[in-house]
Amino acid sequence: MEIKKIAFMTGGGDCAGINAFIAAAARQGITKYGAEFVGIRKAFEGACSDRIEDHLVPLTLETVNGLEFKPSTILESSRFNPFSSENTSKGIPNKLIGNLKKIGVDAVLATGGNDTIKSGMGLSNLNFPVIAAPKSIDNDVSGTDTMLGYKTAIAFGATAVRSTAESAKTHRRISIVEIMGREAGWLTMEIGIAAGADLILIPEKQISLSKLCNQIAEIYQKQKYVNIVVAEGFRIKADDPVLLKAKAESPAVKALVEEDLGIDSHGNPKLGGIGQILRRIIKVQLGLKKLEDVRATDLGFTLRGLAPVADDVVLGTRFGINAVDLLFQGVSGKMVGLQGSKIVTVPFSEALVQKQINWNDNDLVSVGVITD
Repeated sequence: MEIKKIAFMTGGGDCAGINAFIAAAARQGITKYGAEFVGIRKAFEGACSDRIEDHLVPLTLETVNGLEFKPSTILESSRFNPFSSENTSKGIPNKLIGNLKKIGVDAVLATGGNDTIKSGMGLSNLNFPVIAAPKSIDNDVSGTDTMLGYKTAIAFGATAVRSTAESAKTHRRISIVEIMGREAGWLTMEIGIAAGADLILIPEKQISLSKLCNQIAEIYQKQKYVNIVVAEGFRIKADDPVLLKAKAESPAVKALVEEDLGIDSHGNPKLGGIGQILRRIIKVQLGLKKLEDVRATDLGFTLRGLAPVADDVVLGTRFGINAVDLLFQGVSGKMVGLQGSKIVTVPFSEALVQKQINWNDNDLVSVGVITD
């Protein structure tokens, strides 16, 4: 199949480096192959809409000039899943193919995390050419050492955590900073290391609250403040005695723990609030007089809409150039990745394996991660 026109889609959570990918890919495709490029706003949601024409953004050498330095994505984003069982029963995958052909698109370049790559795999399985670039501040896609947005999020996150630590030291408080990370604690761990956190809590390590609170009490007594970072996906056992005690003594803990936040379109439980839960548990368990003695900060979306650091501009550029070359080499169903200093190609099925922290416990403990 001859490729003349390529569409960009940027799905999932936004982050730095996406625009660098778009800019580099468009330049490479136009100057080397004479290709035409168009962006589709709101990713698969826009591509599956009744009027795909309303979601198109023409991309030329002029329009991508300087784009690599802009934050987030100029194409907006969406978590819409065209291949969910509900949407499949409605014929949405066929509508997706029909819409792409309607606007003359021959191939797709996508940036995204696990969910967007999964949708890309569904499109590729329908024999439509797709190449993806990994984008996730959680750094949880397999087959690549790092991905778009991760380095920028660490740089800003470390600065933010250092700020809360200084304030905690000044006021002799316990500081908890909640950081994104559903199943993988890479972002939390590396921000914690870079910010000199006393304790780091990650999804890969479920521990007893008694052990956690004892360590907090020990550090608090020694230095009069504690600097804690916690991933949003950090789990507490429902029958943990310290949790049960806190639920009995604090209606807020009971309400927060039992709140159902629902699930997203890809079936993932929605997260958030672990910092506020731990804040109240620590207050109860340590017998502190005031809730203000424990402060909780949620970095949340502050790590997404950032201007890219140099590493993300370079990575986006390399991913973009290689992704276009792969399409014109007849490759589909693959993700570009970085292993060491080399750009590699990874089958979608391998990329979708959840990448979690694999350090041994001795190394984790040495940098402040609490383990069993």
